[in-house]
Amino acid sequence: MIRQKNIKVAFMATSLSLFTAYSANALEMKEIGNFKIGDGEGYAEMLRYHAPSKSLMVTASETGTIERLSIKDAANITKMEALDLSGGNVTAVAVHGAMVAASIKADAADAAGMVKLFDVNAGEIATYTTGALPDNLAFSPDGRYLLTANEGEPSDDYSVDPEGSFTLIDLKSGPKNATVTQLSLNGFNTPRGGRTVKPGANFAADAEPEYVAFDARGKTAYVTLQENNSVAVIDIEKAEVAGIVGLGVKNVSRTSHDMSNKDNAINMKRWPVLMMYQPDAIATYEVNGATYLVTANEGDAKDYDGFSEETRVAKLTLDKTMFPNADMLQKPENLGRLKTTTTMGDTDGDGDHDMIYAYGGRSFSIWGADGTLVFDSGNAFENIIASRSPEVFNANGGSSEFDDRSDDKGPEPEALALGKMDGRTYAFIGMERNNAIFAYDITLPSDPHMVGYMMPSEAHNSPEGLEFIAAKDSPTGKPLLAVAYEMTGTVALYEVHK
Repeated sequence: MIRQKNIKVAFMATSLSLFTAYSANALEMKEIGNFKIGDGEGYAEMLRYHAPSKSLMVTASETGTIERLSIKDAANITKMEALDLSGGNVTAVAVHGAMVAASIKADAADAAGMVKLFDVNAGEIATYTTGALPDNLAFSPDGRYLLTANEGEPSDDYSVDPEGSFTLIDLKSGPKNATVTQLSLNGFNTPRGGRTVKPGANFAADAEPEYVAFDARGKTAYVTLQENNSVAVIDIEKAEVAGIVGLGVKNVSRTSHDMSNKDNAINMKRWPVLMMYQPDAIATYEVNGATYLVTANEGDAKDYDGFSEETRVAKLTLDKTMFPNADMLQKPENLGRLKTTTTMGDTDGDGDHDMIYAYGGRSFSIWGADGTLVFDSGNAFENIIASRSPEVFNANGGSSEFDDRSDDKGPEPEALALGKMDGRTYAFIGMERNNAIFAYDITLPSDPHMVGYMMPSEAHNSPEGLEFIAAKDSPTGKPLLAVAYEMTGTVALYEVHK
């Protein structure tokens, strides 16, 4: 058990090194350049790399632009002319060849969003209508298709709750003659291992598509439905939703996590809690012809003025048979502070809770294309951070907020990027809250192993977007990892090598 009074001493030691190696095959991630787009949140969120111009495309919702950063000289990043979105609230960016696409949400919850398509050499070339709140988008590997995840969040008073949906844009006949198809979740019920959050809601309205990833052939896309603990499978050629896969839960009584922000310590214990995976980012890769899904299991709840599922374990009426030690569990230094849901856990309908659910897996996972769990990193993120950077264990930013997120979603793994080096496949996972970035060798899906850990300098806070740049496309001739830090409005480049 490490108490906070010792944390400051540990910080002085760990802050001197950005990287700590863990094996003979360890990767080093060394910062070689950075750029500050703006001061604070909203200037650097998601990013993608445009190889022909050696530039990064970075979403800046604060200014309604796609900021362009030249990294031809990686040590001296410079700002180029931005792509003007007319002040639109940009949510994501995608790149293929000369094309750059931006998803933009409307102010009203139920209003249609849009995708603006640019040619980096010729300016804006087309605009397409999407469903409500397009939150993410991606090109298919061949560039023929664009797919958006339309989150469809409700209004704060919950008087309006648009359906979650998808927009498929077929560019086969050219951008100006694209075929745009709106894909609905109507007709789908809550999948086994998933959930409908708001009681009485239909699944289509309740679902909130979050993040898009195509398979290697561009035939199928996978979209996380974060709050619903599910993944939607999109058949691209048929232009339809092929199915919904529920992800299930993991049993914390078999691992250990710190679930209190009132114990003033790093206190990893086993608890009678079920964690929903609830991934944010998703990526795919192929091994021996089989597709695997990689997810960053951040977690999220529906919490609005008009409806909120959130409560704390201390406020639940726990079943005395299932939880004979309820009084002990509900103390703030144990499980009492843990955020949970009011909508799940009463398995016999008698008004008390027979199970306790937590938001987010605090991990990353690898799944088969059918939703079969192949690998989960368990409590590795919390354990490694506790060992290497204890001053920011489950922190909400810097060391002054040590342990502040233990009652919520822990380190909150959110950002994700995959890359290949020397014939091996690596996953890079960014922790939204305490800033750590992990690297795993995932070449063998059933046996990943951690090969890198990096804590950025204090100039960077909250990695929101990650982008791996292969050596063949890199301005330095070496693999790079580009990171957009949401809270500090900064972008940093890290050289990745063994």
